[in-house]
Amino acid sequence: MKKRIFVLMGPVLCLLLLIGAAASQPTYPMTIRDSAGRDVVIQEPVERIIVLNSDAAEAVTMLGAADMVVGVVDTITRKADYFPELKDKQVVGKWNEFNYEMIGEIANSEDSVEPNIILICYSYTDKPYGVVAVEQGVEPFENIAVVALDFYKPEKLEDEVAILGQILGKDVEAQDYLNWYWLRSTEVKEAVSGQNIPEVYYERNNKGGLGALDTYGSGSGLIDLQRGAGGYNLARSLEGEYPQVEWEWVVKENPDVIIRMLSASTLGWEAGPSRDTVTLQRTRDEILSRPGAGSISAVKNDRVYVLYWDMCYGMDSVIGQTYLANILHPGLNLDAAGVYQEYLERIGASFPENNMFSFPGA
Repeated sequence: MKKRIFVLMGPVLCLLLLIGAAASQPTYPMTIRDSAGRDVVIQEPVERIIVLNSDAAEAVTMLGAADMVVGVVDTITRKADYFPELKDKQVVGKWNEFNYEMIGEIANSEDSVEPNIILICYSYTDKPYGVVAVEQGVEPFENIAVVALDFYKPEKLEDEVAILGQILGKDVEAQDYLNWYWLRSTEVKEAVSGQNIPEVYYERNNKGGLGALDTYGSGSGLIDLQRGAGGYNLARSLEGEYPQVEWEWVVKENPDVIIRMLSASTLGWEAGPSRDTVTLQRTRDEILSRPGAGSISAVKNDRVYVLYWDMCYGMDSVIGQTYLANILHPGLNLDAAGVYQEYLERIGASFPENNMFSFPGA
């Protein structure tokens, strides 16, 4: 009897698998809602992609669709160590200024544009590199679907990755990445649970002088990131993404930790002694030498750091969260480098063994 049941179940199981596979296949035209709240129609299976920022390039690469990319901005080609598969792709402009004639030339096929191409950009409506400006720029060329997906805000990341997976027919790859992301993020949150929560001043830049320091406010993607790492942002109640504060305000607030965010054109900074560490030390010393700095708890307790900003937003933000947790909670010793190595392997890049991502190291 059991044998007959198994014999019958075989064909039934195969049928169910076939039905499931058929159900998971995308149908066209496909309508998705992007991060700008726009309903975008994808007419047919996507075969070509133009990415107008590195966040989108990272997401497309993570889902195994780098071979579909036919156009990129210059910042992507300059990060050959991060995007080895995209370094030789056609450049269609700078990150904030696009060459729409080149985009049209790439999209054109025998004097017409096949509707198998999408263009991924930011969802800003008021910037020259946002979706409204981009849509106007490609208006002369028919059949280019403009999709606004940001990939830099933790609270939107899950939905945006799922949408991209749907568009590209890469749902399995999207879910695999999200599972990894949740696993590593959960590890950080569990590690910091029950720890004392330090008050932190994050500095974006000091270009405006000590009277106009850029920090990270309530609209910034850093809010969720640092909360998950067990921190308390001093500027959490200030409106906007990057509000400005005076140094006197920082001294008065007396943070437990000061973190200066700093970007780089390379994947991290070369470990010392090197030109990178000289620059990092100079950056840290500038903060330590400011008026009244000696009265701040962070300075008294030697808790002033420089952190590699590029890993603190986007698809790899869980890496920044892991490094940040180690800074905010000395003694955790989370394997931040190991998490970074896992991530880079997923996008086909190599981990730079001799590089550092926080200064002093954490």
